Amino acid sequence: MNPQANVVSTGAFVVGPIGDRDAEDGDPARLAYEEGIQVFEEVIVPACTAFGLDAFRADMISRSGEIPEQVFRQLRDCPVVIADLTGANPNVMYELGLRHTTGRVTIQIGEKGRLPFDVAAIRTIMFKRTEAGLVQARKDLSKALAANLDTGGDPVAATRIWFEAPSVEARVPELSPSVVNEVIDEDDAPGFLELLAEMEAGIQSLGQTITAAGSIVECIGTVYTEANASVQHADAKGGFAGSRLIIAELTAKKLLNEAVRLEVVSGEFSHTVDRIEPGIQYLLDRLAAEPDQLASVPEFPQQIRKLCDAARSSIGGLNMMRSNTIEIGKASRSLKRAGERLLPSLKRFTDTSGRIADWSVQIDKIPEPLTNQETIAPGDSNA
Repeated sequence: MNPQANVVSTGAFVVGPIGDRDAEDGDPARLAYEEGIQVFEEVIVPACTAFGLDAFRADMISRSGEIPEQVFRQLRDCPVVIADLTGANPNVMYELGLRHTTGRVTIQIGEKGRLPFDVAAIRTIMFKRTEAGLVQARKDLSKALAANLDTGGDPVAATRIWFEAPSVEARVPELSPSVVNEVIDEDDAPGFLELLAEMEAGIQSLGQTITAAGSIVECIGTVYTEANASVQHADAKGGFAGSRLIIAELTAKKLLNEAVRLEVVSGEFSHTVDRIEPGIQYLLDRLAAEPDQLASVPEFPQQIRKLCDAARSSIGGLNMMRSNTIEIGKASRSLKRAGERLLPSLKRFTDTSGRIADWSVQIDKIPEPLTNQETIAPGDSNA
């Protein structure tokens, strides 16, 4: 009997921050692991056990094979999915979105103050990371399981709409940036600070996505470095084409895993820029035309400039990785297939980073804020 089949039929699949158990103390990846495993062991496992459910995470799947494929099967087939959205990264949000399309029982939990704003409309069990807070979270999760296991739960609005027949009247064309600017200029449009607050939320999401992308690109670089070291070691021991082919196959599997992650993050990266770019361009143009507004948002231009600099500095590395991927793909069919999976995401990142870097042109038009010394009229100084 396949033990994993039992997990699917009686299990509760948990998505959330995985982190890195082997990272050094104090490392963000190690902290993410410790926080995630604390919620898993102290909240989720006890609540699920009471209902005869075996809770498990992606890093607990022991079957051989591609991890992303197994995760997607669990998201599709598992009767219960519990999503820990604490500090949710794009991977978690993507997995949650896939799960919502199934209409199966999906329960969200997360630490107060660390939830993505995108899920505010969906009922979520919020907790404080204290002893009493975790106990209460366990009780709330138990209540949610009791209420939903028999009925199957109510599908979220997105799921209901997804399976409805599309309405011709409901189809609204996407607005171009120029049209967005015209709408913003209307009398009932949101004010300057309201637009700024929305952009700040988008910038925070963009920063998190860039961090996630950087981590994946670093992992890909490590895969290439390890493969090169393995080839050199094999050559030193007298290995020939056969040894190199084995290394190529193992490397291709690792790259495919990273390619799946990169597809998710690159898509989120591009989508976020599409969403906030018209507003950011409008705000930068307005600051250039009305410098007095700088007094209320003195740090905003510098926030955008930092994003521009980070995006610009990443383009060279992305282009180099694209070239390396093409070159390495010539070694074997498996590496070529892995490269074909990676290249579109790398190009998407490069193109989107270029769009962000171009925002600096508008930033340069914004006058520098006056210093105290510059505000003193000539002849007024006692020097």
